[in-house]
Amino acid sequence: MKRLLTSFRANQSGAVAVEFVLIAPILFGLLFGIVTLGYFMGISHSVTQLASGAARSSAAGLDANERMLLADTYLSEASERYPLLVQDGLTPIIAYQGADPAGITVTVSYAVDGTLLDIANGFLGLGITSIDGSAYLAY
Repeated sequence: MKRLLTSFRANQSGAVAVEFVLIAPILFGLLFGIVTLGYFMGISHSVTQLASGAARSSAAGLDANERMLLADTYLSEASERYPLLVQDGLTPIIAYQGADPAGITVTVSYAVDGTLLDIANGFLGLGITSIDGSAYLAY
């Protein structure tokens, strides 16, 4: 019996499997966190660029109605221009400021329901429900 216990203690054939079982949850948690953070940064950047692009596209219009139409057209093509965004999750608001419009403010809100960030909210309790971006352009 003593020889059997000594043999069992000296055998290290399953040590790598035990170490992997102990380290794997930490490794996969870090990997999920990195992917989630990258996805959040990509969505945030896309929403901000969408608002800026819509404001810039409106500058080509001659009057307020034409400028509003150009900004709306740019916003309606969001999923084609920014592949991380889903058109149904976007809520744009276009507002003019000043007289004859002196400037335009485009605010875009993106709901994260059904995305990777929604899954991360469940695991990590991040509390992210929407990502907002805004741009102002003076004419």
